[in-house]
Amino acid sequence: MYKLNRILLIALFLFKQAFSFAQNCNCSISQVENNTVAPCALLIGKVDTVTNAIGLRNAIIQANADKGNHTILIADGTYQIASTSWFPYITGSNIVFRSLSGKRDAVILTGEGMKNVSPKVESGFYIVGNNVTIADLTIKEVGNHGIACEGDSLFVHNVKIQNTFEQMIKGTGAGDGADQGRVQCSLFEYPAGVGPQFYIGGLDIHKGNDWLVNDNVFKNIASPSGSLAEHAVHFWKGSANNIVERNIMVNCDRGIGFGLGSSRSDSGIIRNNMIFNDGEGLFHDVGISLETSPSTKVYNNTIFIEYRNAIEYRFPATTDVIISNNLTNKPINSRDGGKAELSTNITNAKSTWFQDPSIGNLRLISENTEVVDKGVSLAEVVDDIDQIARPQGTKHDIGAHEFEQGVGINRQGLISKYFQVFPNPAKSKLVIKSRTNSNFNAEMSNFLNQKIASFKKESTTSELVIDVGRWQAGIYVLRITSQDSTSESHRIIVSKRD
Repeated sequence: MYKLNRILLIALFLFKQAFSFAQNCNCSISQVENNTVAPCALLIGKVDTVTNAIGLRNAIIQANADKGNHTILIADGTYQIASTSWFPYITGSNIVFRSLSGKRDAVILTGEGMKNVSPKVESGFYIVGNNVTIADLTIKEVGNHGIACEGDSLFVHNVKIQNTFEQMIKGTGAGDGADQGRVQCSLFEYPAGVGPQFYIGGLDIHKGNDWLVNDNVFKNIASPSGSLAEHAVHFWKGSANNIVERNIMVNCDRGIGFGLGSSRSDSGIIRNNMIFNDGEGLFHDVGISLETSPSTKVYNNTIFIEYRNAIEYRFPATTDVIISNNLTNKPINSRDGGKAELSTNITNAKSTWFQDPSIGNLRLISENTEVVDKGVSLAEVVDDIDQIARPQGTKHDIGAHEFEQGVGINRQGLISKYFQVFPNPAKSKLVIKSRTNSNFNAEMSNFLNQKIASFKKESTTSELVIDVGRWQAGIYVLRITSQDSTSESHRIIVSKRD
């Protein structure tokens, strides 16, 4: 019995290690926009490679029969896998679906078309099991949802979802709801510029707790008739403690919603998002809405829209809300008795302040003295939409973009002007080199902005090497300051050893 228990403990440990690695698949929002996101290399259990729709279907049936612990690698091609008679219904847990090539656009999973299939069902994936990963592929042309989920710990990375007749990702609310989901580095869009009906949305999550929705792009989630569409990201019906950060939303009827009417979503954070709407749609509406969403924090978002309010907080149960450091072109208003503490928000932004609003690029085009260094320091906001550490100046900037003095960091590749920092992610050693051979100090903080270590490069060495092999896997902020007071900040990922 002791030996069996030990085997089970080892197996559990290895699974946790593997799944932790999945959580370290990351990207920048620019990589999503440019389709250059690095693929996720996660493998769990038995590995199957499939090359056609029949093979994929059989692999799913077998993974369910085995109750999970499978990885299904999908070769490049188009797979018509969903219909009203059969679609991927995942009952097993600890299952990975990803493209063999790692190329999002090379593996396309489809249904029978973006059309009404009611009362039947046709989803790209319907997930009942826990710890299911979907990565590096496209889901499109389905009659219901791209992904519907009842299980916990859904992980979506580098996925493109297009042309669904209903919401693209649905947390159904069955049972106690789907918790601890993570959706990142993905694209959600209707390429035609409008959806098929009003009952559409990006993420529509019922009874979801502890989700993280980060570094995604949402385009044209807009209704053609009848009524306005669901939000690009929406948590409601008993959701709590969710984070929505560093996303870009372009011409979606509604941006981010926590709660709806009397249906609650508590204690979340909405930060560092950019939301643009040109007002050309029939039902363009609010950028961020809190409806029965107590104890929610709305920090450092940039919103440029045509609707009358950029942010709304509504209904008497919406209390203990903090709305700070947001940059908008329209007011932030209470409706129907909502209460919030507002500070250091700017609500008169001009289109000329931004690099390219038409594509959702609301980064500052110059050092705007109304915005730069005018924000308050917030413990929950340690970086900006491009994962550049805050502050770059004396204080936090207002809005999602932290303006950098001079050249600083190239945001597309995060290539520094003054220092080389590699490898990133790091597993054992992190190397810092000065491009000018100057001495420097380095300080590492965790994501709560708590200092955990400091280092110094002496004149006798050409580089500073930091041993991170014993550090907990996760995301850190490295700030480097040279002798001449030149400084840079880098977002560092420490991953587990193989």
